[in-house]
Amino acid sequence: MKVPAHAERYLARTGRHPYTDCWPWAEAALAWSRANEQNLGWSLRNACLDDGDIEHVPAAVAETLRLSMVRHNRLPADLAVETARNELGYWAEPWATNASCPEPGTPGWPEPTGPYADRWRAAFLSGDPRRTRRLATAADHVLLGLLFHTAKAMDRGTALRYRTNTYNSSYTAVADTAPIIGITTPVTVRDPLAYQGIDGLTAVPEAA
Repeated sequence: MKVPAHAERYLARTGRHPYTDCWPWAEAALAWSRANEQNLGWSLRNACLDDGDIEHVPAAVAETLRLSMVRHNRLPADLAVETARNELGYWAEPWATNASCPEPGTPGWPEPTGPYADRWRAAFLSGDPRRTRRLATAADHVLLGLLFHTAKAMDRGTALRYRTNTYNSSYTAVADTAPIIGITTPVTVRDPLAYQGIDGLTAVPEAA
């Protein structure tokens, strides 16, 4: 599914652009990463950001989640962090400026609508593809740190066994990180059983 078509379908179903639903996860993940960078083996300090880039990192994390939603046709909370963290990097690589991964702001990679559209434009319409690549690296660093911390710190045994038996995969979902990054509101997912037994996470099914 292409980015514009995915956005149209998501808007029709939820009344929101998918980027809007990715933003709270991105902002919370960055706040957690910055608060814990002394305890991480890698951090934004290793991402080679230029002056002024840090303010755009939430936009980059939200965009890597949004683009991963398109590829895997999942809700934001159901995305596997292992794969979602790399998505913006695929689109930002120099060799990726083609029909499959066009430049930001073009019809194939359109800007979002909604309350965070201005943040997206500020991050990605600078005309500097090198900044897009730096932001992709930063998003990867944020999510990679969160991925490993979640794997070490949380008891997800029941949920992972269910995922293995049902989906043949024991992935770490974005929703799994909610108790760590401070998201306490109910999280919408397609299969709440995939999150059973995770303390601090209230998973609710997507509306039919």
